[in-house]
Amino acid sequence: MNATLRTVLIVAGLALAGFAAYTAGRLLAPPPEPVGTALSDPIDVSGLQLQAVGNREVTLGDYSNSNKVTAVFFGYTRCPDVCPLTMARIADTYRTLGEPDGLSVVMVTVDPGFDTPEVTQEYASVFHEDFIGLSGSNQQIAEAAAAFYVGFNDIGTEVVHTDALMLLDSQGRFRMLYTTDRLSALTGDLQTILASSDW
Repeated sequence: MNATLRTVLIVAGLALAGFAAYTAGRLLAPPPEPVGTALSDPIDVSGLQLQAVGNREVTLGDYSNSNKVTAVFFGYTRCPDVCPLTMARIADTYRTLGEPDGLSVVMVTVDPGFDTPEVTQEYASVFHEDFIGLSGSNQQIAEAAAAFYVGFNDIGTEVVHTDALMLLDSQGRFRMLYTTDRLSALTGDLQTILASSDW
């Protein structure tokens, strides 16, 4: 074997070994920490009762039990800015992830006097046909909002409300929260969460 061929084989071998080490390092590296705020003591919200189209009584567990992750956002259909922007960002994430079977998206209204289940569902569907819109009685909405630490107040011309996005696991536990300034990290976090074994 001449010296040139030997050198080529050594360089190729080193390159292959380096690539193998890099690949192994990536596979063995722990997944990145999520950007969202994880609750140290997840809250079971599966039993919260709300209303779907046709005033059908549902619970959040009806959605979380059949999915790995349920994203929940509290908003209202007449919201001029935050709600449509947030829903559009969630829809972009949903499409980027390939519309995964393991993820459901639920919008709960904070304006049940105007947002019937039909109105809320129609609004949610504008952003993606798979999205779910829920309403309920004043008491149901108040109880659901309180469970998620969502505040809201109807000031006549608009409803001021907490604009965070929450993630539930397959057991219907509220485990992660995203404020609007962290929503840009939602796609990456959901990729990791959907691939994990502990959700």
